[in-house]
Amino acid sequence: MVDRRRFQALFSEVRITDVSAPQSVLMDRPNSLGLVDLIVGLGLRFALAVQFFTWARANAEPVQDRFDWRDWLAPSPGLEAAADVWTFGRIDPGLAATVFLVVATIAALSLFLGLFTRITAVIVALGACWHMLAVLPEAWPQTVAYVAIAVALVLRGGGAASIDWILSRLSRFD
Repeated sequence: MVDRRRFQALFSEVRITDVSAPQSVLMDRPNSLGLVDLIVGLGLRFALAVQFFTWARANAEPVQDRFDWRDWLAPSPGLEAAADVWTFGRIDPGLAATVFLVVATIAALSLFLGLFTRITAVIVALGACWHMLAVLPEAWPQTVAYVAIAVALVLRGGGAASIDWILSRLSRFD
């Protein structure tokens, strides 16, 4: 790196006050609480990632070939029947069940890595609202928790241990 101070400023929690420094180096403390933000972001992301992954695996056929991606996304007959009810019979249940598995698997991976966390959280919130209104209204207390976690991730992001955070820090280079 040509200018060591520029690189250090990216990951610094203090404001650089040297007036002779280029404007791109001058920055305020990031919207983060350091260790607290790291722990909360990891906890929220991990909780949702585990939930989505276990749901996807519980509603898919057993994997025969670990290296064939189609085996991971084969819906169980029970999920197809549920998808028919959830979509009010307007969408092919096999297609809907496969889409649900794909979305749950990608959401789990995205949250685990902290990549596109805010976008995934919006999808989680919308899915939770659909679940609360149309799928299982009597389970609203549990579903409200998912909405709350999703809102927290939308507002705060994935935390300091996410790819999103690293990319946002590196994008400060000019």
